[in-house]
Amino acid sequence: MESKMEKIDILLKKSCYIMDFLPKQIEDDNEGQFFDVEYYLLNSDKHIDIKNRFVSVILKLMCYYHVSVLWGEWIDRPKPKMIEDAVCEIMENHSGTLNVVFAEQDVLLVFDWDCLNLSVYNPAEDVQSVMKQIAFSEGLFWREAAYPREPDLGL
Repeated sequence: MESKMEKIDILLKKSCYIMDFLPKQIEDDNEGQFFDVEYYLLNSDKHIDIKNRFVSVILKLMCYYHVSVLWGEWIDRPKPKMIEDAVCEIMENHSGTLNVVFAEQDVLLVFDWDCLNLSVYNPAEDVQSVMKQIAFSEGLFWREAAYPREPDLGL
């Protein structure tokens, strides 16, 4: 049987979708101010709104699926407060990654401190349907990632 870290490594190579605050990927030649906006949202009091959205997404998913998280150690069926504390700490410290594994669905959700999105790896269509609705309920957009990301696993 594979370890949880091996499972994460495998899932990171699968298809990736994101729950994002923007409806589509910013083009390289875009004349907008994405990096200014991103910096502001991550470093002002507005980060609390982003944190609340991400926490709500994970908590709603916990209502549907059995989860384990990597936050310093592996925690099976974490308490809701632990999820909020972890996301809050990551955002306040501008450092860290929270890995949420949905083992029965073979899905990985990743929150990285420097992103305005949640990355979801290997979601089957039925899981995508639920995640898309939850993303929408939190004012986020669901879309296929433009390219797979290799998040920092915080190890």
